[in-house]
Amino acid sequence: MSLSRRAGRGSFTLEKRPEIKDDDPCCKDGPCGHGSEHEGMKGSAIVSARRMKVGGWLLLLTHIILICGFWLWDHIRSPSGSLLLKGAPEVLLAGGRLAALLAVSGILLQLMLIGRVKWLERSFGLDKLIWVHHKNGLLVLGALSAHPILVTAGHAIKERASFGVQLKDFLANWDAAPLAAAGWVLFSILGAASLAPVRRRMRYEHWYAIHLSAYAAIALAFFHQTRLGRDFTRNQVLTAYWFGLHAFVAVNLIFFRLFSPAFLFWRHRFTVERLERETDDVTSVVIRGRTLTDFRIQAGQFMFVRFWVKGFWWQSHPFSVSRQPDGSEIRLSIKSVGDFTATIPRLAPGTPVLIDGPHGVFTARQCRRDKILMVAAGIGITAIRSLAEELAGGGRDVLVLYGNRNKAAIVFHKELDELEATYPNLRVIHILTHDPSWTGEKGRIDAEKIRRFASDVAERDVYLCGPRIMMKDVLKALAAMEVPRSAIHWERFSL
Repeated sequence: MSLSRRAGRGSFTLEKRPEIKDDDPCCKDGPCGHGSEHEGMKGSAIVSARRMKVGGWLLLLTHIILICGFWLWDHIRSPSGSLLLKGAPEVLLAGGRLAALLAVSGILLQLMLIGRVKWLERSFGLDKLIWVHHKNGLLVLGALSAHPILVTAGHAIKERASFGVQLKDFLANWDAAPLAAAGWVLFSILGAASLAPVRRRMRYEHWYAIHLSAYAAIALAFFHQTRLGRDFTRNQVLTAYWFGLHAFVAVNLIFFRLFSPAFLFWRHRFTVERLERETDDVTSVVIRGRTLTDFRIQAGQFMFVRFWVKGFWWQSHPFSVSRQPDGSEIRLSIKSVGDFTATIPRLAPGTPVLIDGPHGVFTARQCRRDKILMVAAGIGITAIRSLAEELAGGGRDVLVLYGNRNKAAIVFHKELDELEATYPNLRVIHILTHDPSWTGEKGRIDAEKIRRFASDVAERDVYLCGPRIMMKDVLKALAAMEVPRSAIHWERFSL
């Protein structure tokens, strides 16, 4: 799936123009296979993921309580009495310090959310972590804005100076204040670049470079806080905790973003084997490597790939596996939706490939029922095509509704026909919106078509992958048909 900046999945229609995961040892007899042992192991994995979710939220809540507790203890146990009772200046300063603690906590959380940290992603799913990343970013911007305003206002009142004069005094005479201001500016630029209207108009290279500046901003903020922050200068326990927290985040980032992809390449030596043209704007990249049987990847998952050749190496993009992995090669099918994906047909066989992954919880492991409805549109078929083969091969009753503009836009048309011929329990319905010559189903995938082709939809697991509008409409229709939320599996991305 190619993450273009719109949304959707398959060629990951988000190209940020631009990207879940572990191996299921039970799938030897088919996805969500039959038999009490398999179901028990799969159920155990789901319970484990739920426990990890609860544990993750409890860990975050514990951190917030600790930070607020440190802050409150320091301010009410001051040698001169509770600072929170000493008038507006001290209250403003105290509020500014709390805003700083929460802002940096939020920034570290941002890094964990987008760091492709396996133990987090395995439980929450990368798309959910990205969604929280976007929402948390707004809170971080609020806290970052509040900190200098509150601190400057508090000192201005104490010194009986104007806000502007006090701000100039900070920058001219306070140790590390200029560095902190530089960090604040970098964070502000980053926040502005992350707003949807701005992001949609930016080239990926510019967006990526701005996000890299966040690491410099974090270093400046860390130096500023530990040098000047009252809570740190007077509380060695908090200081030790703060250093440990930064170290914990750094270790996770280094391991999962740097060490893991490097180790995978050293072990498997991934290279481009060949390119296959699927449609006028979709190209499949077939990757081979050493001992791929040991590369744990499931149908429906995706990988961040970096093609190590001039013109490609500086960008890493996520793409879905478009064919059930067989231990000999991996296929990614990529739609041309932006600058990077438009150059994919120029790749040459033998090009080294760095892989970060696999990622994703959009897998057969989520399957709980014997009957499946799969809904795809456009390049969203990539993940659905690999999953349909696995689920049908496991004996499930699989119905695929696949929407496109016209017949020429259908990806894997021949393959889908062959899968139908191979598996009597698999049926694919093509639905086209703009093809007058098409004699099959026409229009959009809507509630009427779902009811007509899958009248028992409330008894099925539903897998959904495609453009944002289609997914929104189908989710709304499924809710009206009283399909349990737990039976609907989908992932949505927007970096």
